[in-house]
Amino acid sequence: MKHTHRLILGSTLLLALTACQAPNDGRVGQAIAPMELKIYAVPPEQTPNLTEALGNALGKVGNVTMPAPGKLLVYAPRDAQASISAAITSLGNASPADQKSAQVNLHFWIVDGATGPGSDDAALQPLSATLDTVRQTMGTLHFRLDQTLSAMASAGHGGSIVATTSGGYPRAIDFTVNTINGNSIDLDVGYDDQGRGGLAKFRTQIDAEPGHYVVLAQAPGACAPAPLGGISPPCPEKPALRLFIVRADRLPPHA
Repeated sequence: MKHTHRLILGSTLLLALTACQAPNDGRVGQAIAPMELKIYAVPPEQTPNLTEALGNALGKVGNVTMPAPGKLLVYAPRDAQASISAAITSLGNASPADQKSAQVNLHFWIVDGATGPGSDDAALQPLSATLDTVRQTMGTLHFRLDQTLSAMASAGHGGSIVATTSGGYPRAIDFTVNTINGNSIDLDVGYDDQGRGGLAKFRTQIDAEPGHYVVLAQAPGACAPAPLGGISPPCPEKPALRLFIVRADRLPPHA
C-alpha cells in the first residue's frame, strides 16, 4: 500500500515540482521559487503512511513532518501546495478501504501460576520472558496452561470466541480491533468465565504492539469447581494466580 501511495503522490506532484525547480529561460539569476508552510488534516490512521509517501515524492525540494496523528506539516514550493492538497485528499478518501484490508491475528492464553519451584508447561515456552517478568514481582512460581484461543479480525471490526472450561462451564472472549496504525493496534477486550477459576470477568482497552505478549489481567487463583453435574475434583495444589495474556500479530493487507 505504501508503494501505491508513492506512485499516486509522485505522479500528482511531478509537474508542479519540476516547474518549481527548472531554470527560467536559462538565466542564472532567476528568483528561487517561494516556499510555503501549510498544515493538512489527514485520517489519523494514515498519518505515518502519508508522511513517508509525501516525503519521498517531495525529495529535496520540501519537508514533511507529523506534529500529531491526523496532522501533516508540509514545507514545499507554494506552486506545489495545490497539487499536494489534491493528492492528500485523494488518498484520504481511499483510506477507509485501506483500513478494512488491515487484519490482525489475536491469540489469548489463560494461565495458572502455582507457588514454589517447578517446570512451566512446555506449551508456554514462547511466553517465557513474560512469565519471568511476573516471577520477578510475585516470587517463585511455575505455570500451567489452562487454555489458548485465537481469532482473526479486521480494523474497525470485532468478534467473539465462545469456549468451555475443563469443567464444562462457558468461557467467552469478545474483542474489537479499533484501529491498526503502524506498530500500534488499538484493542478492546472483554472476558467472561463462568468456571470460577479465579478470574471471572473484566473489560479493558489496550494499545498493543504487534508480536508482543501482554498480561491484560491477573487475579488470585482458585481450585477448579465441580464439573457440571459432577463432584469437585481434588485440589492438591491451589493456583496462586490466574493470568490472561494476549498477543496481536499484524497480517499483510489482503487483496
